[in-house]
Amino acid sequence: MSKGIWAAVSAALTAGLLPVFTKVMMNHGVTDVEVMVVRYLGVFLFAGIGLMLRGQGLRITGRQFVTLVLLTVFGYAGACYLLAAALNFLPVGMATMLYFTYPLFTMLIMTLVFREKPTGRKLVALALAILGIAALMGFDFSVFNIGSVLALGAGLTYGIYLVGIQKSCVCQLDNMVITFYLAGISWPLFLIQGWGTGVEHFMALTPTAWGVGMVMGLITVFVLVVVAYATKSIGSTRTSLIIAFEAVVSLVLGILIFGEAWTGFTVVGSVLMLGAVILVTREKA
Repeated sequence: MSKGIWAAVSAALTAGLLPVFTKVMMNHGVTDVEVMVVRYLGVFLFAGIGLMLRGQGLRITGRQFVTLVLLTVFGYAGACYLLAAALNFLPVGMATMLYFTYPLFTMLIMTLVFREKPTGRKLVALALAILGIAALMGFDFSVFNIGSVLALGAGLTYGIYLVGIQKSCVCQLDNMVITFYLAGISWPLFLIQGWGTGVEHFMALTPTAWGVGMVMGLITVFVLVVVAYATKSIGSTRTSLIIAFEAVVSLVLGILIFGEAWTGFTVVGSVLMLGAVILVTREKA
């Protein structure tokens, strides 16, 4: 397999930890906005340290900065916030499954906006991924609520982020530089949002919460860097389909850690999702 595919697979396996850490923090009284502040502050610090050690410059054009702001608000940070908010209403497994409709949104954007013709293998993989998500839900669509809408919104915004990385003027930037700016824009915005909502004792977190948030930040740096690399190497559609396997990782961890329910549909859905990933990884670029 190519390095781009390995990057996407490693991102899927690692990113599955993030919803679990988020749920753990929220179960201990940390709000979704506070999670985002600590997480992206950690990303900002770790990415900055990485750039300093590499001696990497941070100069970008005004157009690239505006693009990064848009990709942050309407892309990655927006997706992470919507997914965290969805966890207030849904189990980890359910929220993550709905979030992983983003390969569909990615393919639709690439097809409708950029006229990319999807291959037969990609269409089959997408169908398997959708069936897998439906199976993981037990084919019960009556569970839709505000949390479902938030999780689907997270899928849409993440699809926008992936396409934006591939098709905008930031595609030539170093992956770590992109990560640094995304985080540097994100955490102050979430901090302002938290202050604006007037939440009592906002950011009065325990040392444990700060520690978990920093670990999430370190994981996020890794995921963002390898996703950016994979997207530029194998394209946003293939990357999004491969990373969809993260849903299975989060589902399994939700069962093991939080005791979330699982059935035969869980096994069937996981197999279908794995099949979708295998199809895409075996396709020639």
